[in-house]
This record gives sequence, structure tokens and C-alpha cells, in this order.
Amino acid sequence: MNTTYLSLEIKRIVRSPQFTIFTIGMPVAMFVLFGSIFGKLIAPNGLPADVQTMINLAAYGASGGALFTGTRVAQERTDGWQRQLRLTPMRGSGYLVVKVISAMAVALPVLVVVFLAGLAMGVHMTAAQWGLVLVSLWAGVLPFAVLGLAIGLFGKGDTVGAVTGALMMPLGMLGGLWIPLYVLPDWMATLAHFFPTYWLGRLGLEPLAHTGGMGFAVLVLAGWLVVPALVVVRRFRLDTARL
Repeated sequence: MNTTYLSLEIKRIVRSPQFTIFTIGMPVAMFVLFGSIFGKLIAPNGLPADVQTMINLAAYGASGGALFTGTRVAQERTDGWQRQLRLTPMRGSGYLVVKVISAMAVALPVLVVVFLAGLAMGVHMTAAQWGLVLVSLWAGVLPFAVLGLAIGLFGKGDTVGAVTGALMMPLGMLGGLWIPLYVLPDWMATLAHFFPTYWLGRLGLEPLAHTGGMGFAVLVLAGWLVVPALVVVRRFRLDTARL
């Protein structure tokens, strides 16, 4: 893996206005809005609603940031970057690893900023709980990084951003990250189980709720990791074989 290329890739992303406005600004604004609406409620798992809302929207922002990395992959494919890649010492596997790591790196500041917003709005957790939730959510973002890479390898540079943005709406709303599922109809709570964002939210809540669902959430997210990873490897090999 080329660490210089990785560093440049991360800098390109975080310096983008879209990163600041949409990837960080939107989940923070949504937390402020929904936190003020639902913040006084107590969730069925016993957690204050402002805590659960903060964790869910941190999960939403981090997963969205990881997915949007696919936009750069699609643009690089459109610009012929993979042809140039063959002229460099970097192997194809190194290129894919850099993309996944950069997506994970992008997700981390999103989590931190949303958590800082939570602190500012009076969310209370112990230091250990803050750390466990942060690590759980960040680790859980990995499937979204690989899924974003898969989308980028199939799409075109001028369309993938719109496709990913459209995808994030049902992932957030139907996955139970925007509005607490316990205030929605039962059929929506059932439907949420089919979305990976629901399980990412569960992963982040488990260090506080202790519902015993950590293992199953990890298993589901592992499935969302393995299948896109196989697709990425297959697609990348087909792309490079055509060059």
C-alpha cells in the first residue's frame, strides 16, 4: 500500500466543500433538529432519546461519508485512472485498500463532530461509554466503505454522487436512523431490519443498552461486508482485464 497516495487521498476528501457541508454538516443539523424534538423521551431500551438520536445520526453521517468515497472511484474510472495505475508500482489490491482506508478515515471525524454536538446539547455518558460507542460505530462503517467502493466501480463519475445521495435517504429513514422506530408504525420497525444502517445503529447502541444483540448485529454487518467485497474484487479484475 502506498502511504503517500493514501495521505493525498484523505486530504483531497477532507478539503472538499461537499465533505464539510453534507458529510459533517447534515448529520449535525439533523441531530440538533431531531434531538430537540425527541430529546425528552425515553426509548423502550431505557436510554434517553437524545442519546439514541445522537448515536443514530452519528451512524448515519459516518456511513454516508464512507459510501460517498465511491464517487471518487467512479470519477477516476471515467478519467482513465486505472490505465495510469498500471504504469505505477502500486498494485490493484493496494489501490482498493487505499480507497477503503480513506473511507474509514473520512468516517472518523464525522463521528467525533456529531459526538461533540451531543456534548454541547447535554448528552451524558461515561468516558468509557463514549469510547466504546465510538469504536463500535467506526468498526461498523467498514461494510459501507466496501459498498461505496462497489458502487463506484459500477457507476460513472457524473452519476454515482446522485445515486449514492438517493440511496442514503432510505438507508437513513427506513433504517431507523432519522426517526426513532418506537414512534413509527410496527411495519416500519420490521422493515428496518433489512437495512444495514439499522444494524450499524444497533452496534452503536449496544454498549449502552446491553440488549444482547451485539453478536447478531456483527454477523449481519459481516454479511454486508463479504458480499460487496466479492463484487469489488470481481469487478476490478474485469475492469483491469479490459485495459
